[in-house]
Amino acid sequence: MVLAVFLGIAMSFFSRREVSLTISYTLNYEGDSWQKNRTGFLWALSYLGAELPKGCFDKSLDWIDSTTFKIRFHELGFNDQALQVLEAITDSIKNTRQYRKYNSIDLGQFIALTIGSSPHYYAITGVPAHYADFSGKHGSSAKQVFPLLHSTVAMHNRRLSFSAADSVLNTIFVAEEGSGDLALGQFKPQYYEVMDVMPNGQLRFAVYDGQGNLADASPKSLGAAGKPAKCVWCHELVFQPLFEITDSLPDSMSPAQFGELVNHQNKLLDEYRRTLHSEINFENKQDHTFMELIYISYMEPSLRRLSKEWHMSEHRLKRILRHEKLHQHPEFDFLKDCYARRDVNPHAPCRWIEVSEDIREPSNYEPSYLAKLRKQ
Repeated sequence: MVLAVFLGIAMSFFSRREVSLTISYTLNYEGDSWQKNRTGFLWALSYLGAELPKGCFDKSLDWIDSTTFKIRFHELGFNDQALQVLEAITDSIKNTRQYRKYNSIDLGQFIALTIGSSPHYYAITGVPAHYADFSGKHGSSAKQVFPLLHSTVAMHNRRLSFSAADSVLNTIFVAEEGSGDLALGQFKPQYYEVMDVMPNGQLRFAVYDGQGNLADASPKSLGAAGKPAKCVWCHELVFQPLFEITDSLPDSMSPAQFGELVNHQNKLLDEYRRTLHSEINFENKQDHTFMELIYISYMEPSLRRLSKEWHMSEHRLKRILRHEKLHQHPEFDFLKDCYARRDVNPHAPCRWIEVSEDIREPSNYEPSYLAKLRKQ
């Protein structure tokens, strides 16, 4: 009893501690604005699990100049576990040369270090460390099964299993990636891509390997699912319906039945979101794009952006980067003459904070600032 009271006092004390970071943003393209960056940042915070009570965001900001602000994460509706993780991440950022030199971190860089880093995303959103814990968290294993013979994501057969509960917060979807023919009963799952709903109404994603341990991404050898950040980009706001016509198996759920179930769960999700009073307007279904533009512009910067970011003239910077290749972004054609972040960072004015090599796809490097937490 005494220990429980002590822990309660300790957690209450932590909840009053300040977890903050100074962030700067850069206008990246014609028509870009603070309002667009503000919207994108709100969606990023929401995808990380912040409840974002109406009116909290602007109150949490202390503006330093027209493009730089200090944000207090503890005022945004993060739970105590998320705040502990954010504290570990922000402390690590504050101890870097880049942060000490510029007294801030770029907004796109911060999103790349949180949503774009699978270990950080899992820790902030509280994803269970093991697949069995994920299934058990919702009271039961996913019991209904839909065999997917043709998929726009998987290279092979894919099995979808799920628990479609009346409470959308207990709904889970699991995509089993593997090898073998479902029709012949030879399918063997090797990875599990899972999805549930956080209390703030956003979908939460995770990938588990065949042993049930969290994985940074689903491997390309099995399909195009990638990292949780790619799940966010693809699913956007909904339990995804089928994109491709697929065959039925005898004595199995049909594509039409699966479609009806998904539509019903999406209706429940919409109804739940309408009960929330947050900074996020779920009716504006394309607002999440502003978040993606923030991290894409960071990962694929223009000369103009780098000039602002590094406080260096475009003329000088162009000479420094004269051997680096330029490209146009395939998704947003107005992002032209872009560099690859991994190519330009070695030319930065100081040691630049490294982010994942790719926000959406499996990467050789994933930043993780969680060692301090593991020692506690």
